[in-house]
Amino acid sequence: MKVMFNLGLACLLWLVCSAAAAATECGDFLRAMTDPPKSLEFFHCESQPEDQGAPLTARYRVKGQDAHQVERYLQRELGLQEGLKFVCCGWETKGFISYRDKKTGRHYQIGMGSEETPYNQRRDWHKIGYFYVTVVFYTEDI
Repeated sequence: MKVMFNLGLACLLWLVCSAAAAATECGDFLRAMTDPPKSLEFFHCESQPEDQGAPLTARYRVKGQDAHQVERYLQRELGLQEGLKFVCCGWETKGFISYRDKKTGRHYQIGMGSEETPYNQRRDWHKIGYFYVTVVFYTEDI
């Protein structure tokens, strides 16, 4: 009886640990949630377990010539209310938007901005090297 209890407890702990590990995996969050434009390139995800909320941060980039398409995707699919604005030295969303994945119920913070640029007119976006999209998932309550 004691062996069966220990075996059951070990299986339960393994299941809990497996679920926790799967829930906190870093990766391409946007492609897991929706169908982003092909021009949006996932290039990095990092885990920061020591930071508040133990965030997982996925980073993407898109060439300036395709940034309008990605901005429309963020508006249509993820609820970005306002378009990017030029502030000081680059284009950016007004803070981060909050998005709840319909499949998993997870909440994400999403923002988009350009590299530093002198081009302050939308018609010149094709002259900007890259725009970046950041997606943050907090694995712990803040």
